[in-house]
Amino acid sequence: MRTPLISFLMSVFLSSAAHSYEVIVAEQQIQDTLNSRMPLTRQGRLATLTIDNTAIDLLDENNRVRLAADVQLVLTIGIQSRGNLIAEGDVRFDDASDSFFIDNPTVIDLNIEGVPASYKPSVIQLAQQTLAPSLEGQPVYTLSEEGQQGIARMMLKSMTINDHSVLLDFSPF
Repeated sequence: MRTPLISFLMSVFLSSAAHSYEVIVAEQQIQDTLNSRMPLTRQGRLATLTIDNTAIDLLDENNRVRLAADVQLVLTIGIQSRGNLIAEGDVRFDDASDSFFIDNPTVIDLNIEGVPASYKPSVIQLAQQTLAPSLEGQPVYTLSEEGQQGIARMMLKSMTINDHSVLLDFSPF
């Protein structure tokens, strides 16, 4: 025999569970935020590195993102070279700020015309020092006010990346 209190709690739980909320964020929305931060420039002892024209690719596996970008290297003696880099990082959604972050961005490949292989590790390190601070701890996309109202007091239940978008499933429990 159910008491009125148990019946009430069950109905609240069942109706709340039925009100999960899904948000889809397109890859282009995250891309637009990154575009607004470009170009990124860092000056080292012997060279200045500029990263621009970054293109993101949301990876279906393990909630990761791949970044491809153009790179310009200008040596202090005036010699300029161009190339590209590939980096990857983890996509994370933060409930408290309703924002996406790219954690652990790591340069995995870098090719610049005319740079000898022996200098490549130093240039990769400069690229890493340029890219990481601009991404770590800074949101790459924040849900809009209307989205925030829809998910107020809800917690992220799951995040799935597929078909160049991020699907967020929110639930009150």
